[in-house]
Amino acid sequence: MQIGLVMNSEWLKGTLELSRHGEIVVDNRCQTSLPGVFAAGDVTTVPFKQIIIATGDGAKAALGAFDHLIRSSVPA
Repeated sequence: MQIGLVMNSEWLKGTLELSRHGEIVVDNRCQTSLPGVFAAGDVTTVPFKQIIIATGDGAKAALGAFDHLIRSSVPA
């Protein structure tokens, strides 16, 4: 059963890079075109839309965000 095939990303137009299908474009660390913003799940450009893949990508996005914060933190 599928909930829907239309991406709920209309509100991001002009903020992040979206594919022609309305998916949020992410790199291999789940980072979007806006530095410091990460995305995961079926609304991204992952090739397969499955809950287990979205869950794994959520973990990747969290690790990517953590790495970004560590590398961009300002020394005290």
